[in-house]
Order: sequence, then C-alpha cells, then structure tokens
Amino acid sequence: MLSVLPLLLSAPAIAFVFQGAGHTSFLAHQLPVQRVVRAGVSSMTAQRRFEVCQGKHCRKRGSKNTLALFEELAADSPGIIVQAADMSHTEHGCFDECTMGPNVRVDGDGPGTDGGRIINGVKTKEDCEQLLK
Repeated sequence: MLSVLPLLLSAPAIAFVFQGAGHTSFLAHQLPVQRVVRAGVSSMTAQRRFEVCQGKHCRKRGSKNTLALFEELAADSPGIIVQAADMSHTEHGCFDECTMGPNVRVDGDGPGTDGGRIINGVKTKEDCEQLLK
C-alpha cells in the first residue's frame, strides 16, 4: 500500500514523502516567490484569480499601478487572488498583447500556465473595480 505524506517546509515549497512496499521516496519542489493577496479564503470559498502582466511594455503603460490597485481593492474581498503574472514559459514572457496593455488575466490557472481571459488596457481604479465585480 502506498502512503503519501505532505510536509510543511519553512521556504515556499511543496514536498511529499511516498512510502510503500519497503521503499520511501522524497519529492520536493521550490515554489516561486510572489505577492499574493488572499483575503478571507476558506476551503469552501470560490476563488477568483487576477494576474497582472509585468512585462516591459505593460510596465511602461502602468501595470505596476494596476497591480497595486488590484491588491488594494481585493485586500478585504474573500476568495480573490491577485498576483503578478508569471508567463516565463511563453516566447515573450508575457500575454503577448503588449500594444494593448496593461493586460490582466482573469481566472487563469496560475503562474506558468495558459488559459483564462485576457483583459486589455486595465489602468484605472474603475477598471479594476469593474473586473472585481
């Protein structure tokens, strides 16, 4: 019988010990460090994810401010995850819609993945509030 035991590590990482048939294996994976706002999230709360592109073209168009606005507005909202987008797995390291930025991915699968809906030109507090509704 195979047992899987999760471990808690002091660094942002995930690790498991697999035990079975007289054999023990250890698997650990370092997680990327990023700013994540999780306000009042419980296991029963549906989560929404907002990832703000921080590529150079989006930064020139104000994406740092967009990220700060999302973090501020979502700080007291249950189930909202706000983070800088990690698109390092793509050719350009971003959503590849640079001329229309700042770009925000809504309800994607998280860092290093594709999917979700890309919203272009998210600059103002009103833009962010509208997406958070």
